[in-house]
Amino acid sequence: MASNVIIPAIPALKDNRYLRFSTLALLYVSQGLPVGLFQVAIPAWLASIGMSVTEVGSFIAIVFLPWSFKLLAGPVMDRFTFPDMGRRRPWVLGAQAGIVLSLLLMVVMNPDPNTAFTTLAILGFLVNGFGALQDVAVDGMAIDILDEDERARANAFMFGGQIAGISLAGALGSYALTSFGLGFAALIMAGIVAVIMLVPLFLRERQGEKLLPWSAGEASVQALQAVMDSWRGIFVTLTRALILPMSLLLILLEILNRSSSGMLIAILPVLTVQELGWLQTEYSQWVALAGIAAAIFGVLLSPAVDRYGAGLALKISITIKLVMFLCAGAMVSAWQDEDFFETVIMVNQLSSQIVTIAIISLFMQISFEKVSATQFAVYMALANLAFSMGSGLVAAIDGWFDYSQMLYLAAAMNVLFLVLWPFLDLPRHRRDMHDLNSTLS
Repeated sequence: MASNVIIPAIPALKDNRYLRFSTLALLYVSQGLPVGLFQVAIPAWLASIGMSVTEVGSFIAIVFLPWSFKLLAGPVMDRFTFPDMGRRRPWVLGAQAGIVLSLLLMVVMNPDPNTAFTTLAILGFLVNGFGALQDVAVDGMAIDILDEDERARANAFMFGGQIAGISLAGALGSYALTSFGLGFAALIMAGIVAVIMLVPLFLRERQGEKLLPWSAGEASVQALQAVMDSWRGIFVTLTRALILPMSLLLILLEILNRSSSGMLIAILPVLTVQELGWLQTEYSQWVALAGIAAAIFGVLLSPAVDRYGAGLALKISITIKLVMFLCAGAMVSAWQDEDFFETVIMVNQLSSQIVTIAIISLFMQISFEKVSATQFAVYMALANLAFSMGSGLVAAIDGWFDYSQMLYLAAAMNVLFLVLWPFLDLPRHRRDMHDLNSTLS
């Protein structure tokens, strides 16, 4: 006898706020996994086998360079789309498949860092290249499907997910590296990303779109209207939006913030593991714990960021980071106390999470509607380039500066941030965008 049970259709992302939040958070978990593996677990592992701060800093700088290439990925995604499956979803699926396949390639090659350091760095570059590609696609999807009044909270869930992914990969990856080796660590990460990939595989951006190229469905009106078929139109509009004065100022502020963070992430594994005698797993696990705490902290505080403004949240958080860097540089005698650097790591993670939520919200606000996804991708690419530059700077000044002086240099970047901050004028930027829109109409 035939069944009369009707299985309800799964809501589209645009139709359900909580589905949007949870899906975007999970996608950020998957792109946080390569970051945690190559930013926390592998650097700590390299330090534990005797590699210098120059080698560790250079490794981090190389593998995270692809995150600066997002400024190239944005226009490509705006130009080439398959709107029948959604404006961004095909790119999300392709990027996730790339992460899985490149991690499996690492499993097969399993390079020894002592004899194949360059190969390991190239593989890390490849994995993070697909991670950066996914990041652009997910950010574009977020801009397309999120309502204006939910962006700060959504950012909290998204970056909370990324921190969770980084923390999971840092702790689990470090354990796997120590116990079973590089290949097994990469295999675990590939498996987790593959499972998360099932979420965008079975969820549409908007009702009526195709799940797969051969499925029933058609492009939504919104996806078709967003298609841009002119390279010149994309680049002219993008350039004019990026060089608005307040856009340039916010870029400079984020460069200062991210460069100081990049310096700290290159210094900490070598200083704690090699100089202070921490176990590799101790460092990775504490970074993971601090990351999870930061993710929860960000979600809990995001309504306050919405209510009182991203500007106030930024000023307070950057000030906290400044004090942290100054204390870490000055209190050398306290370095041997494990609690001291555990506190430094925790304070950095908590304050950085609020900085990230606030500054991403500001970047979304100042993005010009006609090229918002591409413009946002450029902002994020420059932020990640600054992070890579900060790690590379540690390698460049090693031998000239000691650890304390490096921390003072990072503090100076935060001082300059606070000096420049009062010049950011969002009402002026809105007027500039209105004038730009008038000239393009």
